Amino acid sequence: MQLYSSRPVAAAWQVVADLAAIATIAVSVWIALQVRDAIASLGGFGRQIEDAGTGFSTTLSDAGDALAQVPLIGDGVAQPFRDASGSADDLAAAGTALTSTIEMLAATVGTALWLLPTLLVLLVWLLPRLRFATRARASAALARTREGRDLLALRAVATQPTRRLLATVADPVAAIRTGDEPGLRALAALELRSAGVRAPTP
Repeated sequence: MQLYSSRPVAAAWQVVADLAAIATIAVSVWIALQVRDAIASLGGFGRQIEDAGTGFSTTLSDAGDALAQVPLIGDGVAQPFRDASGSADDLAAAGTALTSTIEMLAATVGTALWLLPTLLVLLVWLLPRLRFATRARASAALARTREGRDLLALRAVATQPTRRLLATVADPVAAIRTGDEPGLRALAALELRSAGVRAPTP
C-alpha cells in the first residue's frame, strides 16, 4: 500500500500532516492525564473527611462503651455518645461518597479530553489518508494493463480540470476517440500524478 504521494511537495505535506496528527493526539493524552490527576487530587479532601469521621466514630463509640459500665446511669449517659458515633459514621460515608464522585469526575473529564480531540483528528486526518492510499493502490493496479490505462485516461478527461487536460494533450477527446497511444499515455499519466502515483515506464 502506497502511503505517500510520488510528488515531493504533496508527500512533504502528507508527512507534516502525519506528524501534526500524532503530536495532537500525544498532547491531548498528556493534557488529559494532567487534568485527571489534578481533579483526582481533590479526592484527598474526601478521604480526610472519611478518616476524620471514622476516627471520631470510634472515639465516641469507645467512650459510650466505657460510660455504659457505670452502674445505674451508664446506659443513659452512654446513649448520646452512641448517637453521636452514628452521626460520625454518616460523616465518614459522606467522605467516601465525595471521594468516589471526584474519582468518577476525574476519569470522565480525562477521557473526554483525549477522546474528543483524537476522534476529530481521525476524522480530519485519517479518513483522507485512507482515501489517498486506496485511490493510489487502485490507480497503480489500473496502470499495469492497457485497458486500465485507457480507463485512467477516460477518468482524466472526466475529472481533471480543463486547463490541465489541454496542457497535457491538445485534443483529449480526439485522443480518446481515435485511440492515440501517446495521448492516452499522457492522459493516464496525468490521472496517476493526481492520485499521487508515479507513471510506469512505457
